[in-house]
Amino acid sequence: MEKVMTKIGFQYFTSQDYFITQQMNAWMPTLRQAGASELIFSAGFDYAVPEDVIQCAIDNDLKPSVHFTTELTSPQYLKEISYLFDMYAKWGVVHVILGNKPNIRGSWQSTGWHHENLVDQFLDRFIPLAAQAIKVGLKPVLPPLQPGGDFWDTAFMELALEGLKKRQLSELVNNLFLASYGYTYNKPLSWGMGGPDRWSISKPYSTPEGHEDQLGFHNFEWYQAISQKVGDKKLPVIILDAGFPASSDLSKYGKTVQEILSACENLGISDTTRQDMIKFDGSVAVCAFALDSLEKYQKGNLSPAIFEKIFQNPASHTKTISTAPKEEKLFHHYLLLPMHESGVSDVVLNKVRPFIKKHQPTIGFSIEEACMAEKVSIFPDPILFTSAEINHLRSAGCVVEILPESGIDIATSLQES
Repeated sequence: MEKVMTKIGFQYFTSQDYFITQQMNAWMPTLRQAGASELIFSAGFDYAVPEDVIQCAIDNDLKPSVHFTTELTSPQYLKEISYLFDMYAKWGVVHVILGNKPNIRGSWQSTGWHHENLVDQFLDRFIPLAAQAIKVGLKPVLPPLQPGGDFWDTAFMELALEGLKKRQLSELVNNLFLASYGYTYNKPLSWGMGGPDRWSISKPYSTPEGHEDQLGFHNFEWYQAISQKVGDKKLPVIILDAGFPASSDLSKYGKTVQEILSACENLGISDTTRQDMIKFDGSVAVCAFALDSLEKYQKGNLSPAIFEKIFQNPASHTKTISTAPKEEKLFHHYLLLPMHESGVSDVVLNKVRPFIKKHQPTIGFSIEEACMAEKVSIFPDPILFTSAEINHLRSAGCVVEILPESGIDIATSLQES
């Protein structure tokens, strides 16, 4: 059987202290050296993650995503959110996680929580945002739920997916990702493995003695099983805060992180532990560790040096990452220019000349050729480079940057970078 390598990611610090240049220059290369390929930033709908922060992630070969951790906005504010989404797409953001734990009271204002049908109200807010994300080339993600929660999480998930199915939103579902919190509650990492197919007796609010439920690291399997049941499709999932015990006892957290890393890299588990404690397949898009949680584990004293000790791998993890091919990409940076029947416009060439001098990218005119690059910068042309084709580049694993149409704006952005 072919081994599956699960992408490692991190949720960046929420404190603004880590957004200053000195901190970013210290942390982002460290995260990359730990094997990360994805970096998730927390944000709200009323402010944006600064462009220079996102660019720093991209410069360190970390694909940026944004987790909106505040209550979803009403559809009446869609115009303002559309502008925000468009900016993020142009800056190179990949996923947008739309919301956080909507199955607990604390995630809603009191009027929202007491709505007659909470899940329908959630969908009324989620759907327009997800549709707009797809329109501009972002990948929408259903928000992670609180395992258990005030509204039982598996019940909430099933009603949400059934609601999308009833509304016949096939394009949305086909582009949808799930998110799950990888909390352990200090249970074995194997807890709940196999999902409801294996633990069919366990029901919402009822787990008979001797049986296991979704309240553990394998929470993601239960959500994917629901997506398979409702829509005949196992949706890809992003695991967040992997291995955090979600309790006051953090003593086993460091060891748990090492075991999850071994599973992600398919390095195997030590002889003293179960070989089947974690099983990932290609449907796990990212397994992310939260830097805030790691800082809590270190009692506020997390430094890059301490971090490196936690994430050092017994099988030379860092060396493996640095020498492995990056998804078989042929180019590091590709500048995609529009070419019509009349040829390449001299006006366009004049606008991008400063960009070419500074970055020295491979220059071409083919979407398919651009798919073979790690990063693609695009001079916008709505006729040749549609949203669907830009999405195709992102699906191929490219970090996509949309250049301004104005030559002055391009030159200004080069001076600022």
